[in-house]
Amino acid sequence: MENIHVGQLIGAYLKKERIYKSALARAIGVTDSQMLYYQKSKDLKPSTVLKISHALKHNFFADLAAQLPADYTTDAPKDTIKDEVIAQLKHRIEILEAQVEVLRK
Repeated sequence: MENIHVGQLIGAYLKKERIYKSALARAIGVTDSQMLYYQKSKDLKPSTVLKISHALKHNFFADLAAQLPADYTTDAPKDTIKDEVIAQLKHRIEILEAQVEVLRK
């Protein structure tokens, strides 16, 4: 199994969003050289990833989890909002279809 390079993941996000490493370094209270070290590091402490996530308002833990196989288990609560919205929309469609049928008659 291939390891996930956490530093590259963060670096790619910074590049995509055009965020300066020095600005992030200031936001999390480290030097520019320390930020560069983080980007080159394959593994980072969860507390460091959490600091960076808070500073950028981006969930790097979800990005990491998305790279794991789908059959891995988790204790994280499932996001059911999407399912609830779909159920509401299906119900609304049923009502509208019934109204259309009444109007046709």
